[in-house]
Parts: sequence; structure tokens; C-alpha cells
Amino acid sequence: AIASSQLKHLLGIPVPRYPFWWETVTSLAAHARQIHGPTVALGGTTLAMLLALKYWKGAGSAEQRQKHAVWRWFPTEKTSRAFKTMKLLADLSALLAVTLGAVWAWAYREAGVEGVRLVGEVDARGFIFALPGSGTYEQLFGSSHFVQSAIIIAVIGFLESVAVGGKFAAKYRYEYNANQDLLALGLSNIASAFMSGYPVTVGFSRTAVNVVLGATSLLACAISSMVVLLTMYIFLPAISQVPLASMAPIIVQGAIAFIDVHEFRVALRSRPGEFLVMLATFIMSLALTVKEGLMTGFALSTLKTLHDIAFPNLAVCGQVQENWRDVRHFPEGEQRPDTVVIRMDARLHFANARKMKEFCLRALRLRERSGDRVLYLVIDAKSLNGVDLTGCEMLGALAEVLQGRGQALIIANLKAPIASCLASAGVQGLIQKHGGQLCLDMQDAIAAISAAEPGWSDARERVQTLIRSASKIERRALCHQCPSRIADVDWTSSAP
Repeated sequence: AIASSQLKHLLGIPVPRYPFWWETVTSLAAHARQIHGPTVALGGTTLAMLLALKYWKGAGSAEQRQKHAVWRWFPTEKTSRAFKTMKLLADLSALLAVTLGAVWAWAYREAGVEGVRLVGEVDARGFIFALPGSGTYEQLFGSSHFVQSAIIIAVIGFLESVAVGGKFAAKYRYEYNANQDLLALGLSNIASAFMSGYPVTVGFSRTAVNVVLGATSLLACAISSMVVLLTMYIFLPAISQVPLASMAPIIVQGAIAFIDVHEFRVALRSRPGEFLVMLATFIMSLALTVKEGLMTGFALSTLKTLHDIAFPNLAVCGQVQENWRDVRHFPEGEQRPDTVVIRMDARLHFANARKMKEFCLRALRLRERSGDRVLYLVIDAKSLNGVDLTGCEMLGALAEVLQGRGQALIIANLKAPIASCLASAGVQGLIQKHGGQLCLDMQDAIAAISAAEPGWSDARERVQTLIRSASKIERRALCHQCPSRIADVDWTSSAP
């Protein structure tokens, strides 16, 4: 879509701007006879030069360049003056393209060649500080259209920021702070409102151009801002003589940098569900615009996340040396005849609590059908990172059901926050009431089960120590949020 919007400038065909790329391509095809040869020569040469410099710059080491069919004829030694000169030209390729285009357009004018479209005169009076126009109050409170438009702009700006920032942060291995981006967008929009400006969002094309040109810090943004400022007040007459055919290749080159088929291949092999989300987002972006594609991707990603949460990986585990592993992948895992060990690799909450309970009861029935007399159901909580109230209620109900079947519920491998949550919600007492127990690790659970008369005193004391530790950490975190209460906390107390 970004590249197609620039084709009219590369071909010299005066067609209007369309909202969808396929409308632009269709209109260009319908007016193919109007292709302007001198414009194509200028734009095509500039684009070829930019792409050549880009791929030469990323050709690799001297050995790789010498083995390449094309780059072997260019400078290969990084210490040579020719290589450094060409590297400088590659770094300044955008400026080189604009300068070359301006000189080329001047030569066309001197030779009497007409039809090459220029940027032309720009009506700009610099920054104009002004309050938002009249009627704002009526628009805001008298009509919902104003509010809806503002919300849509904010959501799309957020999605674009996260999509672009996250993509390049992952690609170039640096930290990305989405909150900082959103803060910058918000402040920019506030400032823009008092200078009659457009709503500010992240620019795909500008980001791509920065990446292609090797911008690696905020200094590039500062320099870009200063150049824009100087251009507005000093260089506008010079900019007016730059042909559009020399600026369009810069955008096209940046758009090409976004093409990444490798990620689709990796997703197809490793995560087919995520591949379908990527494919749907890609198709929607092609059929409509990038904004609709982002909204589609966001909606489908949310639905997929909810599906993954509601249908987590549930496994029956067997003992392999000191660990408990999924018997589907480790069939040699040893299973005690009187115990079924279950593991869920997700957070336990309202979306998957019932599925967890049904899986536990089904696993017990299957073991009993094989002839084993099961007395204990052990939930290996190693993979549980949280439990909500629905999950707590389910565990209490499961303990009661198991007691009616002559069985007991044991939850082992507890993390401190989960142990504290279960204790605070009363689940620990409820499980103990129905003959079960919370255990710090699987060794405690199996040791107690293996005893002639299962005793839980040692396991119970270790869990209580863990709960007291978690409670102390929670109080400390609360005091960090409320400094005025630090003096009220007795740090020597070990009571939960």
C-alpha cells in the first residue's frame, strides 16, 4: 500500500489519491498510455541507485563480497578510501537521491524537457500558535461523532506504535517501552491541537526509511526535526524545485524493508494458529488499508489468546528420575498405582477452571478402569502462575468431590504468591478439612503419601513458612506504594 501510493510519481501519471492500493493500481493500469518517459528514467534510476546502495551496504564481510557475482566489482576492503566513500554515500543515500533529482530536473528544464512534476510552491507560514477553533464544545458534547473519531484515532495510533516499535525492537534486539511511546504521542497531540496540526501517530514509511538509513538512536529523530524546522523557514524555495520522482523512491525503498517472508515461514512451522492470524492481517491490509489490517490482527490475537487460556495444556505426569513429566512425551515415566499427578500449564482462572476439574475427574476414572485403586489426586502447580476466585472455588469444590469418592486432593510445587492466595481465600483450610493438603514440593507430597500413615505436619509447617514469607513481601510492596505507612509495619513479625 505504501509503495503503490508512490507509483504515480515514479511513472509520471497524474491520477488522484485513492484510499485502497488496488484502486490506485487499477487507475494506473487504465492510464498506462500516459506514462512519462523522462519521469520514469529519473525515478527508476534513483530507485535502482538506492536499492543498490542498500544491498551493497549489507553485503557482509570482505570475503562474502568477493564471492558475490555483483559486489565483487565494488570496493570490498573496509579500510580502503573507496569503501569508506561508498559507505558514506550509502549512509546519505536519501540526501543523495534528493540532490541528484534536483540536478536532474534542472538539466531537464535546460534541455526543454517538460512534464516532470516538482514539489512546487508550499504555502507555509511556520508554526502558528492558536487555540482550538470555535464550536469545539458543541462538537464534543453535542455529537458522538467527535468522540468516536478521537477514540478511533487513539486506538489506531496505539496499535501502529506498538506494531512498528515492537517489530523493530525484536529485529534489532533492543528494549522497547510502549508507555514511553504513548506518552510522546499524547504530548505531541496536545501540542498539535494548539498549532492547528493534524493528529499525530506513528509513521510506517518514516520508520522504514530510518531503519534503511541506519538510524539507531533518538539523535536521528532530533536531527530530522531540526531539518524539518530549517526547511520550513529557510529551504522551502529549494525544496520546491525537487521532483517528486526523486522522493518517491525513498518511500518505496523503505516499504520494501517491511517485507519479511521468513517470519511467515517460521510461524507456519512452529505456530500454525499465529500464522493464520498473520495471514488474515496481511490479507486485510492488502484488501483495505494497514489500519484495518491492524484492527483485524488485534481482534484475532485477542480471540486466540482467550482460546489458549480457555484450553490450556493439561497433562498426566509420571516420575522420570527427580522430575515429573508428561507421560505422552515420556511414556517411561513411573506412575504410582494409588496416585494420579496432574499438571496444567496456564494460569488457573474462570476461563479454564471447569476444564481443569473435568480433566482431573476424567483422569481418575481412566486410572480406576485400569484396575488401580486411586487414593490421591496431586496437582503439580509448578506451571501455575496465578489463581483467581473462580479457580479457588473450583479447588475447594474438587476437594469436596474427591472426599466423597474416598480420595484426597494434594497441591504441590506451590509458588509463594499462590500459596498466600489460597490461604487468604480459605482454600487451604477447606482442602485440609476434606483430607487434602498443600505441599511445598513434590518430594513432600510423595514422602507423605508413601508413609504407612500419611502425616502432613512437616509439609504443613513448610507451607506455612512459605505463606508467611509471601505475606511479608506483599506488605513490603504495599509500603513501597504507600510510604506513609512504612512506620506502621512491624518487620520483625512473622505472622501472616
